[in-house]
Amino acid sequence: MSTKPPRALSGLTRFLLMGFIALCMVFTSGVAALKVYPGLVLLPVVNNVKTSPYCPVWRSVTDAQMKITQAEYEKKILAQSHVVRKEGAYKLWSTPAGEYWVPDTSDNILGILLAQQKRKIYGDAATGGVRKGDIVLDGGAHIGVYVKTALDAGAEKIVAIEPSPEALECLRRNFAKEIASGKVIVYPKGIWDEEKHLVFYANGNGAAGDSFVNQGANARVIADIPVTTIDKIVKELGLPRVDIIKADIKGAGTRMIKGGGDTIRAYHPRMVISVEEEPEDPAEIRAAVMGIAPNYRFRAGPCEFSDGEVRNDTIFFE
Repeated sequence: MSTKPPRALSGLTRFLLMGFIALCMVFTSGVAALKVYPGLVLLPVVNNVKTSPYCPVWRSVTDAQMKITQAEYEKKILAQSHVVRKEGAYKLWSTPAGEYWVPDTSDNILGILLAQQKRKIYGDAATGGVRKGDIVLDGGAHIGVYVKTALDAGAEKIVAIEPSPEALECLRRNFAKEIASGKVIVYPKGIWDEEKHLVFYANGNGAAGDSFVNQGANARVIADIPVTTIDKIVKELGLPRVDIIKADIKGAGTRMIKGGGDTIRAYHPRMVISVEEEPEDPAEIRAAVMGIAPNYRFRAGPCEFSDGEVRNDTIFFE
């Protein structure tokens, strides 16, 4: 019995088969690349949105993992946290990082703040953060998650600067022992470039998004909140030096630098400033710092895509 030789594929069939194989390879490679660099999904849009001058395209892509890590930390922390009790406008939360009193305006903000600390948003001893024996100025201390980070790092003294009445109440509850010992000083004012009183916008988010600059859609307006300068705080408290300034002050970053010139020149403190939200301008803040002390080394923190733009979450000066 004779057998017929296999029929050769036609040119068109061979072309379609090779094309299918190539598409499969591209798809497989793309899936693998997204696992390593999930930020590749930003490539079609990153050139068409507003970006920080310190967020080039490739860094915006590679830093996207940070936002995924932040979300994973938040989810895990909230899953392991619960409300112990409620007193009026405040809730006491038990978390993996300890107990915290929080204004009763959001059940998510504490997870966000603790996740930021877990991923070391403000650095550590090796990357511009708190070191053992430091005197720390914590601008925008809120309920004190960074105060706790500084204490754990061995800070000598922390000045927790916070204008929000609700956050101040939580700060005092959260660190009663440290305040009594003098290790933590609660300073109930905002940071500005002069002494005066301003309108304060309580924007929600557990008071973490409050600002003297930005008024949210449903903000509660509080009149006559005092603001002051870094230089006046240091002089008033008689601090022998300042080793590090952390600031998350929602639009007042440049003003803080201008009001802290004497302190910056005298002590050359390490500084880490949150610039994740408008109107903070990292380039403007950098120019203000370099205008006072041009020998600082500048480093931009991770790039984050949010609300239609790419911004650094922090900037560092050492």
